[in-house]
Amino acid sequence: MTPPALGRGVRLFNRGRYLRAQEAWEEAWRAAPAEERAFLEALVQLAAALHLRTRRGATRGAVHLLAQALITLEDYRPAAHGIDVEALVTDFTAYLDWVKAVDRPHRVLDRLRIPRLR
Repeated sequence: MTPPALGRGVRLFNRGRYLRAQEAWEEAWRAAPAEERAFLEALVQLAAALHLRTRRGATRGAVHLLAQALITLEDYRPAAHGIDVEALVTDFTAYLDWVKAVDRPHRVLDRLRIPRLR
């Protein structure tokens, strides 16, 4: 794995720069050994989902990507590569439930509810 790309992705993600985080994690994915790619792919899916939800208003696509990412991340509990996966899965499961209940994007509420990576 390319630790600088992973860390850069986390910082970008936590600043709401989801597309840039996705690009950083894709860079890390390309350099990663096969056994680490699923974890990075799940992070890419999280970033893509939030980009779709917050920038394009595509709730259905975001829900699908979030659900797929959470399924993959279950295998990495409690932590992986310095990321608290336990908190990530718990927090994003709650966010996904909220997105499904609200359905339509709400720029301010989405920003307040989107969890940060730890």
